[in-house]
Amino acid sequence: MPLRRTQPFLRLLILCWAGVSLTGCRTRSFLSTKQEIALGKEGSRQIESEYRVDTSSTDAERVRRIGMKLLPHIDKRDVPYSFKVLEANQVNALALPGGPLYVFRGLLDMTDPEDDDALACIIGHEIGHINGRHAARQISSELLTGLLIYVGVPGSTNQELARLATGVLSLKYSREDELDADRRGLSYAHFAGYNPEGLIRFFTKLERMERRVGGEKNEWLRTHPLNASRIERVKVLIENQNYRYGQ
Repeated sequence: MPLRRTQPFLRLLILCWAGVSLTGCRTRSFLSTKQEIALGKEGSRQIESEYRVDTSSTDAERVRRIGMKLLPHIDKRDVPYSFKVLEANQVNALALPGGPLYVFRGLLDMTDPEDDDALACIIGHEIGHINGRHAARQISSELLTGLLIYVGVPGSTNQELARLATGVLSLKYSREDELDADRRGLSYAHFAGYNPEGLIRFFTKLERMERRVGGEKNEWLRTHPLNASRIERVKVLIENQNYRYGQ
C-alpha cells in the first residue's frame, strides 16, 4: 500500500499510542462509512460461502418485510441494509458493519411464527449494532491496543480486507454495546408499530433454553450474553418508554 495513503492513519495510531488526549480515540471508530461497507461486503462473502442463503421462502420474505419496515425509523440510513435468512440450526442473528444482517433458521424456528413483535425487536437489536458502529469501534480499539494485527486501512487490498472481515465475524460485543443495541432496537420496533414486549418474550425463551441446554450450546447466548440485570434494564426501558431516540 502506498505510504502516502497510510500516513494519516499511522499518525493517528502514533498519537494514540503516545497517550495524546484525542477525544474518543479508544471509543470511536476511525473507519469511514465507505470502509465499513467494504468490510461488511467481505464479511457477507465469507458467511455466504459457508451457509446457504434462503431467498425465496415465506420466512425469508418475513425477515425482509420486517427489516424494511424498521428502516424508516432508524437513526442512520447511509448504508445499504440487507436482510437474509441463513439455513443453519443455530439460534442466532448477526449484523455486519455497513448493513448486512442475517437471521439463522434456528432462531426463526424458536420464535412463534405469528410473533412479528419479537422478531422485529431481534432485527432491530442487530440494526442497533450497525447504527451504533459497535463492531467498527471495537476493531478500532483492538487495532490501537494491539489485540488485532495491523493490516492497513480496510479496502486497501483484498487480502487485508479479508483478514479484518474474519476478525469481525469472531467479535463479541461488550455489555454496554448490547444494552445500547437493546435500546435502539426497542425504539425502532416501537416506532414501526411493533410491541417492544416482544423482546421480553424472546429473552424468556432464551432463559428457558439456557437452563435446559446451557448457554455454551446456544450461539445467541454466547455472542449476546443474557442475565437478570439486562432483562430488568429492558423492562425499565419499556415501562418508562425512554428508549425513544430523538424524542
